Amino acid sequence: METAVTSVDIMDWVLFFLPSAIRPICTRLLQIIGTLVLCWILIRVSSRVVKSFLQRQTKKPYMPITERKANTLNSIICSVLKYAVYFIGIFSILNYLGVPSSSLVVVASAASVAIGLGAQGIATDMLGGFFILFEDNYAVGDIVTIQGVTGTVESVTLRSTKLRDVQGCVHIIPNGSVGTVTNLCRDYINAIVTVGIAYGESIDHAIAVLTDEMQKTSDMESVLETPVVAGVTGLDDSAVTIKVVAKCKIKTSPAVEAELRRRIKNRFDKEGIDIPFPQRTIHIVQEKEA
Repeated sequence: METAVTSVDIMDWVLFFLPSAIRPICTRLLQIIGTLVLCWILIRVSSRVVKSFLQRQTKKPYMPITERKANTLNSIICSVLKYAVYFIGIFSILNYLGVPSSSLVVVASAASVAIGLGAQGIATDMLGGFFILFEDNYAVGDIVTIQGVTGTVESVTLRSTKLRDVQGCVHIIPNGSVGTVTNLCRDYINAIVTVGIAYGESIDHAIAVLTDEMQKTSDMESVLETPVVAGVTGLDDSAVTIKVVAKCKIKTSPAVEAELRRRIKNRFDKEGIDIPFPQRTIHIVQEKEA
């Protein structure tokens, strides 16, 4: 009759070849290693299950969630699961090391009181994380400005928000101190281009040329509506400034602005409209001889 081989049998077989004096130490060591491996497996498996579940929610025909919210929920839920598994793993290891369960309960109670008194900032950060999630202020992948830092949200956990700016620098901001948030990824964004013409040029002609050129932007997929020539917005030292505003898809404003500048420059060159460079007029005053 065949018998199943369990992990306990394998451990007993391994320990059989060891001296009896070190068997208890090796037993605890193997238990600790097994607990750590099990924690690692649980974290990996649970992360994949959560991600797969949330991805399915985005494809549901009724009451689906958005991709950006699914990524944010995945980041927060995986963070909570990771801390929970670590907590259980640490208590299991302490139990293997001979710490009584009753003492562990007392330690946990004392730790909770200490956290409540001395780690109020952590509780504030976690509460802020929940509000960010449920109010949908921003999500993973959004471009936001927080505390004067503009960047792409790489992750949102219960404690902090991670931003990466255009230079590649990572900024970690506690959720409790987020404050005012400027989200650049809601529905649409405006691409704004300012162009200067010489004072000797006709403003009406320049605006007419710009308006005509903006009518030809239908081939730009990122532009949602025909760009609007807002008119003269400044009389600078050496140029008359005209502003153009284009409503475009989120995350595309830099590319749209660059393309509009290229088209405006080429059209102005074709029409002979001068874009001046900074210049100054110097008056030399000569003193009359007495």
